[in-house]
Amino acid sequence: MPEPGPGEVLVRVDLSGICAADRAMYDGTGPWELNFPFIPGHEFTGTVVALGEGSGARHGVSEGDRAVAELNITYGNDFFRQRGLYHLSDRMDVLGATLNGAWAEYMLYPADAVVHKVPAPLSDAAACYAEPLANAIHGVERANIQFQDAVVVSGAGPIGMGMLQAARLKSPRTLILVNPGAPKRELALSLGADMAFAPDDPKLRDAIGDLTGGRGADVFLEASGQTAAFSVGLELLRKRGTLVVFGVYKEPATVDLNVFGEFKELNILGGHLAPFTYATALDLMARGLIDGDACVTHRYPLEAFKEAIERTPQDGEVQIKVLLDPRS
Repeated sequence: MPEPGPGEVLVRVDLSGICAADRAMYDGTGPWELNFPFIPGHEFTGTVVALGEGSGARHGVSEGDRAVAELNITYGNDFFRQRGLYHLSDRMDVLGATLNGAWAEYMLYPADAVVHKVPAPLSDAAACYAEPLANAIHGVERANIQFQDAVVVSGAGPIGMGMLQAARLKSPRTLILVNPGAPKRELALSLGADMAFAPDDPKLRDAIGDLTGGRGADVFLEASGQTAAFSVGLELLRKRGTLVVFGVYKEPATVDLNVFGEFKELNILGGHLAPFTYATALDLMARGLIDGDACVTHRYPLEAFKEAIERTPQDGEVQIKVLLDPRS
């Protein structure tokens, strides 16, 4: 059990999530340079058990509170922090990557962390889903969805399902989920999608064409992490459409750059982390506007982390967010 220093918060980890990024770190396929060893786990919720000097006032928490911390810890006053882009800061630590994370019984929230209390109505599972949902909300905000837009969400993982529900709250004209597995497509329809298709289903192209008079979709939110999905987005978008890329990709994409400018003049936007959206994620779930529990599908005890991280869905099964429970 670590000891909290000044400004630090010690929590008992209630639940921690397994992310596609964790799997990429585990099997060495991610795009980052990492210094091992460290304790993984950047999706988590915990109960405060001890407070370092001044940390209660600093973070607005007391012993017994449930709280989550944003995973990126930034420092200094560089170009990006001065402009409110703290998630892009040049000086940054990351819980579960450069600092010890939540695949443990206890963890420290650093003095420079941004800490949020968990609203009382939320289950621990929903609170643990706050990190991927906050990312999803950032991606949706980047897309600037309008009322008459035809919006496509690619991928039905934790971020894709979060994007689907957040985009629904923007009241687009049509919301379409694209995902290979039929069980996830069925769940997406219950969470707000108007239609759901496999990426190779010709009915997908027909539906978008019918909806838009042949122009193409207005917004394509790519959260599958598959490079082939990027090409699908370029195909389905209309001229001056918007594509938001919010995945971790294991191989480069090969595309015709003429599609970006000469043929379609597209808006291609990246999405990274969750600036200013954790509180929104917690609030939307607490108000019942987004169903976080529906996106948490499996739990394992902490000691079964290897089985959990290597888990693949069985035929007909929905696997979205897998959690580790150090209490079991």
